[in-house]
Amino acid sequence: DLIRSRVIALVFSYEVVRDATEFERVYGTEGEWAEFFRRGRGYIGTEFLRDVEAPSRYLVIDRWESADAYNAFVAEHREEYMRRVDDTRYQYDSELRFGTFANVWDV
Repeated sequence: DLIRSRVIALVFSYEVVRDATEFERVYGTEGEWAEFFRRGRGYIGTEFLRDVEAPSRYLVIDRWESADAYNAFVAEHREEYMRRVDDTRYQYDSELRFGTFANVWDV
């Protein structure tokens, strides 16, 4: 399966009406989630964008070397992953997962 061997990007959009500073600390490029992901083999990094036209909207893009690398990390750390999801849910007002995207260039 070609998608499993390509760099993937998990793309999320967040609306943050309350404490943007705390959200940025947790979800930013050097935030708590990125620190957690850095333990995983195949984690490339997190891109963190704030919408200049709608400052309460953010995009978070987590990049992994492959879907297999990401899935292996989640499987290995499932309990902690789910705890972090529950613990950080209050940091935003809404979350939309756009999807998992694979690069379309040759690797």
